[in-house]
Amino acid sequence: MNLRGQSAKYRARVAFARLRAAEISARRLIAIYLAVSALIEDDWKSHNVREFRIVQAAKAVHRLASGTHGKWEFWDPLTGGTRLYQIHAYPRSSGLVLREIGEALEKACAELAREVVPEVIALRTKRYGLHPSHPQVAKAS
Repeated sequence: MNLRGQSAKYRARVAFARLRAAEISARRLIAIYLAVSALIEDDWKSHNVREFRIVQAAKAVHRLASGTHGKWEFWDPLTGGTRLYQIHAYPRSSGLVLREIGEALEKACAELAREVVPEVIALRTKRYGLHPSHPQVAKAS
């Protein structure tokens, strides 16, 4: 529960353990990595560097099973009954732990991404058109 003071490697392992406990499938993690890689590759104005890609993928994965959630009932003096109180606290998704999570994702998915990302971009372009960062092509009249 309290990970303050722990190393980034340890916190990344705990994050993956939370994903396993939440029964998040490996296919979903792979899909997130491929989607982030395709979006960054297709966006001409994006930071197309390794660190940006792994951190963005890690942020999406980290959100899947992070946080503390609690429910309590407390006495409400206005109604004389009980009311439900819920708290949802999520850790800040920043720092070295994201790089550790992203590196693990990249190690598992980089080879697949090299093969599949161009196909993902082609399918996305066919369905939705060019990414807004692409220059507009003037049509002859």
